[in-house]
Amino acid sequence: MTDSSLLEPSIALAAYAEPLAANRRVLVFGSALGALSLQLLERGARSVHVCDPDALRVAEATTRNRSSQVTFSALADADLSVRDGAFELTLIENLGTFNALSILRKAHRALVPRGVAVIACPNAEAAAPLLQAGSPSATVLDYYALYDAVAAEFEYVRMLGQTPFVGYAIADFSATGEPEPALDTSFVPGGAEEPDLFIAMAAGHEVRLDEFAVIQLPTRQLLASRERAKKADKTEAAIAGSKADARELARLNQWISELEARASTADERADSAETELEELRSKLELERQARDAVKAEHGRELAALRAELSAKQSQLASVSAELLQRDKQIAQRDTEEQKGELTEFERQLAERGTEVRRLEQELRTAERTGRELVRELERRRGEQAGQAGAELERALAEREADLQAAAWTIESLSLRLELAGKPSGPDASTPESAVSDAETR
Repeated sequence: MTDSSLLEPSIALAAYAEPLAANRRVLVFGSALGALSLQLLERGARSVHVCDPDALRVAEATTRNRSSQVTFSALADADLSVRDGAFELTLIENLGTFNALSILRKAHRALVPRGVAVIACPNAEAAAPLLQAGSPSATVLDYYALYDAVAAEFEYVRMLGQTPFVGYAIADFSATGEPEPALDTSFVPGGAEEPDLFIAMAAGHEVRLDEFAVIQLPTRQLLASRERAKKADKTEAAIAGSKADARELARLNQWISELEARASTADERADSAETELEELRSKLELERQARDAVKAEHGRELAALRAELSAKQSQLASVSAELLQRDKQIAQRDTEEQKGELTEFERQLAERGTEVRRLEQELRTAERTGRELVRELERRRGEQAGQAGAELERALAEREADLQAAAWTIESLSLRLELAGKPSGPDASTPESAVSDAETR
């Protein structure tokens, strides 16, 4: 299925996680064409299921697979959901090639309650890793970002580092018993190399493995793997360059075709636009002529209306002057009539004044006569009785009646004099009517 002679960084991961994989169901998120699945089977895994985001690699690996203990599926396949809680160990070869939060959630959901997840992520600061990862990272996670992402999903997280170890082992061939290894790191500045991988071991409970493990790799196979990796990189670079050139050529050809199509379309559009432009020009010329004709007609109508307005204004001025003259005549006539009426009224007042003075004189005479008759009546009452007294009383009654009539006449004349002193108007009563009302009373 795979070339097991080509070493990958995950070989050390499989060796370190062997106690967790032995006789257990393992889920791997990584390349379906990698050697990790076979390495896990060699270290005692009961079954391995590989979930790869690349459907083409899944199809190729399925075709080449000869083991019933290894199965494959694409990451987008929905059948992974039926595997929830079906695995005891989950391995993620390179978290940077996935959507970190989504794949960690899937890994956690696929585990049994006591399951363990081992997540690896390349160290971006490692200048010359011992082995190249199978798939380049789409995103780069540093130590702290890896920890935060895993801790958001799992309760327990233990951080580890996979560091290159190159050297010689000097062994005593005649040693008795199990030799005690001695580690000398004095040739390495700082006592250790920069980690190639950061590893997070996560679970819902505390998990303990070896705190320091040295995994020896076969030298010739390691060097062959590095050489093959270099050649593969060069080949991939050349292929990528060829593909890029081919894509660029195809893009240029497509661009030229599009330009030619656009030029042809532009010519057609230009011809169509020119035809439309001529039609629009003709239409605009006809509209302009129509507007000019309408404007001329409106000009003639406006001139006629202005002439008519001027004539109406002249006629209005003439009528206004005539009305003003008539108003003056009416005012003059009213003034003359009022003067005549006032003279006549003054004459009447003078006559009535003379009449009033005459009546007042008669009244005073009548009053004097009445007083004399009263005195005479009282005198005669004392002297005479009977018929003479009755005649005197009748004479007295007649005098009193005359006196009352004279008083009424004086009151009527006084009222006439009072009304005569007021201005006349449309609502004022005439002196004759007022006197007539007084006499009626």
